Amino acid sequence: MTQTNWKAIFFNLCFALNSLLLFLAFFGAKMVVPTVLQVAGRLHPLVLHFPIVLLLFAGVWALCQRNKDNPLVSMLGESLLLSAAVSGVLTALAGIFLSKEGGYSEDTLFWHKWSGVAVSMISMGWYSFREAIRLSESLSRIIAGISLITLMVAGHYGATLTHGENYLFAPASNEKQPLDIPLEEALIYAHLVRPILKEKCMGCHNSAKLKGELNMETEALLLKGGKNGVLWDNTADQLGLLLQRVHLSPDEKEHMPPKGKSQLTEEEINILYHWIKNGASFSKKVVELPENDTLRLLAISRLKPVEEPPYPFAPADEATIEKLNNDYRVVAPLALNSPALSVDFYGVAAFNSAHLNELEPVKEQVVSLNLNKMPVKDEDLRSIAMFSNLRKLNLAFTRITGATMNELKVLQSLRSLSLSGTSVKGTDLEALSSLTELSALFLWNTSLSEQDISALKQRFPKINIESGYKGAGIVAKLNAPIIEGEEQVFSSSTKVKLKNFIQGAVLHYTLDGSEPDSLNSPIFSGDSISIEKSCQLSAKAFLPGWISSEVSKRSFYKTGILPDSIVLLYPPNPQYKGEGPKTLANKKIGETDFRSNKWLGYKETNLEALLLFRKPTILSSVSFSTLIDIGSYIMPAAEIQVWGGNDPQHLVLLKKLNPQQPTKLGMPGYKIGFNCSFEAKKLSVLKVIVKPVKKLPSWHPGKGEMGWVFVDEIFLE
Repeated sequence: MTQTNWKAIFFNLCFALNSLLLFLAFFGAKMVVPTVLQVAGRLHPLVLHFPIVLLLFAGVWALCQRNKDNPLVSMLGESLLLSAAVSGVLTALAGIFLSKEGGYSEDTLFWHKWSGVAVSMISMGWYSFREAIRLSESLSRIIAGISLITLMVAGHYGATLTHGENYLFAPASNEKQPLDIPLEEALIYAHLVRPILKEKCMGCHNSAKLKGELNMETEALLLKGGKNGVLWDNTADQLGLLLQRVHLSPDEKEHMPPKGKSQLTEEEINILYHWIKNGASFSKKVVELPENDTLRLLAISRLKPVEEPPYPFAPADEATIEKLNNDYRVVAPLALNSPALSVDFYGVAAFNSAHLNELEPVKEQVVSLNLNKMPVKDEDLRSIAMFSNLRKLNLAFTRITGATMNELKVLQSLRSLSLSGTSVKGTDLEALSSLTELSALFLWNTSLSEQDISALKQRFPKINIESGYKGAGIVAKLNAPIIEGEEQVFSSSTKVKLKNFIQGAVLHYTLDGSEPDSLNSPIFSGDSISIEKSCQLSAKAFLPGWISSEVSKRSFYKTGILPDSIVLLYPPNPQYKGEGPKTLANKKIGETDFRSNKWLGYKETNLEALLLFRKPTILSSVSFSTLIDIGSYIMPAAEIQVWGGNDPQHLVLLKKLNPQQPTKLGMPGYKIGFNCSFEAKKLSVLKVIVKPVKKLPSWHPGKGEMGWVFVDEIFLE
């Protein structure tokens, strides 16, 4: 077969394939791609290099050719054009098939598809009219230029689909450069976590390429997660999906980043791990972490350090430091490769003055000493004075009275001193006048009056004095109370205690789910609260001059009355079917991990169940244990109904409840109970209906979509 015949065959093939390409580009929106063509589609990233290289050579040939009459030059140009046209249409067709797998930005995909089609059509057209085009040098160069520009446009959008926005110029952009930010200004997420996600993850999980329906570009979208659920959960194995995928073998299909992509380093994995373990805050600063916290130490190695003058001492012996560490005392370097040490004490019952004296071997190296809430007495200040290079001293909520404050005069390097919660007096603080380096003094929750504070500020104008609630404005918010309960599910009664670490805070509570106030709600006196029926305990802390705390909530359930059988009128979603009907009466409260197989999940239908009794039973209350995980589309029920009667065909409505809906994202998954109380009735049949939210609100990333409702237990009284 002659060379001319071969060219004719390939050109006819190219023409036929381009006709198919145009048809699919215009009318293939609803095309279902068979398995064989799916495989062909996945060849797109492999074969696209052929038309790129061939068309580039053809363009350069057209721009640079001088001897148009040389048969060898003409044959080379024609071969390049025909090869580029055939490989171009094959690549474009493979791209059409690959696009049907989904997970790509519609806008970016549109431009990549049509620019790819244009490359194929231009290549074929150029070959078809090559003789006429070759006669005009200017026309040859115009066609070559258009081809190369179209090729670059298609390549740009292809790279955006594959690697994310600005892939080509990212190395030269400011975003790619390490952030030259001081440690004291750095945010954990913005300056440690997000750069890792941007470099290693967002290439596949962005608005242009939604692999796994996951977009990691914003905080809200991170909280939403992807088609497999939320990315982290402190109660789950390996803290959730993100770290599970990271720790898989690189050969595993679900390992992230995929094999062949730039992998996370051990340090980057540690940063993600400790960020999630510490609560995955988007606003917390690095300097808010304890000085010996692993995440803070990692940050020091990656960010611009706090400017510190060199320490005038050598490092302590590592064996000595190790010997000084025990269950109630932690001695650790202030930073990586730093000779300075920080000391933290824990365990009030274990502390005594001798433990301070034991630190004498490292007295020169200790620059930070934390004795917060320890039973330190006035006489212990003499031992503290031996730490001649001490820069930060925390004596908050200790037993010192200020009588021996003169002992601290020798601490000429002291910069920060906390005396909050102690009984020091204004006159005692005169001893601090010789401490020329002191720049921060904390006096929250002391007996000092506003006049005392004002006088101290005038006496020490260079010291930043933090007095907390003693000022005219509010400077601090109380921590939410801690609820300590013996049992969340009980048969007769259970005891509950409330705690708050701020001295003087008054804890108010309610048992009906309403928010406590400081006027009408009961005050926790210190004795246990006795709970004898299902309820939701809400607690809130108050203190004059402080911002009242957030509300702590915990549901308690009384069990005893069990139905003889339960019938689910609609099956739960197959992914979240728990133990079937038994889930609602097995006396097991599920975890906040909705994948734990302890929950019944409903979305397209209501949860509707019949609770049947062989003998009529007196009932007056039905409580529902539910899960809320806003980022995973799991919302409070839109409506709860309880019906009752003596047979399924003649039921009356006993109670209807419309739970309050959240108004924003940000809260992690939590459990909450809803109680439906009604006039006591003797019943043989109960019917419960729990309706999921039909449309998520406009502020939710999934606005307009259906919400989920999750229930794991129903308690009857």
